[in-house]
Amino acid sequence: MPKTLYMKDLSPPARAVNMTIHLLGLEVEIKELNPVLRDQDQPKFRKMNPMRTIPIYDEGDFSLADSHAIMIYLLETYGKPEHSYLYPMDKRKRATIHQRLFFDCGILFPRLRAIMAPTYAGRLTELTKYMKINIDDAYAMLEEYLSQNLFLADDHLTIADLSAYTTTQSLNIVHPADGTRFPKVKKWLKTMSELDIVKKVNEPGGENHGNSLLLIMEVNKQNKKSKL
Repeated sequence: MPKTLYMKDLSPPARAVNMTIHLLGLEVEIKELNPVLRDQDQPKFRKMNPMRTIPIYDEGDFSLADSHAIMIYLLETYGKPEHSYLYPMDKRKRATIHQRLFFDCGILFPRLRAIMAPTYAGRLTELTKYMKINIDDAYAMLEEYLSQNLFLADDHLTIADLSAYTTTQSLNIVHPADGTRFPKVKKWLKTMSELDIVKKVNEPGGENHGNSLLLIMEVNKQNKKSKL
């Protein structure tokens, strides 16, 4: 059955899914959808994903959106015993992973999306005080979670780390975590950045995403000055 992932390499959720695909060793065709150009608004993709977000995973007779749902589906469907560390069978461990995934989609990513949307729309020239407070608040929650385990949901890597890392990486570029206030967050970011799967699949998209936001903010600032 042919498998396709519609994504953009700059997208944090898309990269999390792509890392999962590589760890599972699946053969999946990658096709680019550019969310800034609203490629996902095409009727075909709106039918597959009314949320009009990326990534979108497609198996021909079945498609699925939302990176967290896709990652769980891939592990449950194609995971082998050697992949169990990513998504253990133990119900309590899975529940913890689910909670951390919900933390990513409910807390971390909304903080990032609040920056992305006005930046891409040409309105944001720099992070507001409120944005910085919200990001620091998310870092504080991360710090607490990482006080319980070496990684986000356990003492080893899980899909919760893949998901949250891609989001936090971009946040850390536009508003770096204070190493004094959030030492465990800084250590976790460094540990994740040194993993082979992160180096191979997540980069250079990860660094490029955060840096592109900063660059666009600067362009927005110059454009506003030119109109004065």
